[in-house]
This record gives sequence, structure tokens and C-alpha cells, in this order.
Amino acid sequence: MAEETKKVKVKILRSKPWTKEEPKHQVFEVPLEGKTSVLNVLTYISENLDPTLAFYNSCRIGKCMGCQVVVNGKAKMACTTPVNDDITVEPLRNHKVIKDLVVDRGAKDEA
Repeated sequence: MAEETKKVKVKILRSKPWTKEEPKHQVFEVPLEGKTSVLNVLTYISENLDPTLAFYNSCRIGKCMGCQVVVNGKAKMACTTPVNDDITVEPLRNHKVIKDLVVDRGAKDEA
């Protein structure tokens, strides 16, 4: 009998600041295969479940710091943070949100 792939729930704060809609969480179920990072999970969601998910990535090795997000309440780099269980992912706090997990790193949020 084939072994079932472990799945995790990924809760992401979604927002479109140019609309009047309040930000809201959306939950995705993602399979874990081998060593999986938050960035791998976000990429899986974008490629397989919801292509409208906005997030940033560049170097993929933890050097550029561009992929920083809040994971379970703490600022982390998506590319180097492992995923083993259910997680909540939100944009960096105190930065202006462009869309979903993408923030303007040069502009502080006044709210």
C-alpha cells in the first residue's frame, strides 16, 4: 500500500489594498514532500492552487532578505524557514502592503 503524503494547512493573509475589502485569511492544503520551506509552499500554492497569490522571492538562499514574511507571528525568511506542520503566513508588519505578502520595504505603514 502506498504511503500517504503528509499535508499541511497554510493560512495566508490575503489583501488588495487598492480595494475597500478588509484583509482576510485564506487556507490552502499543501502536500509536504521532503524538506519543504515556506517559499516552496508559497510556490506550490501559486503554481497549483491559486495563481493570484502574490509573494516575493529572489535569491532562494537566505542572502537577499527579500522574501521575509511573518510565519506564526515571527518575522522569518520564507526561503530558509522549514515547514513541518500547519502555518500562518502574513506580510511583514509595519510596512505598506502592495498585495498579499508583498510589501513596500521602503515605506512604513502609518496605520
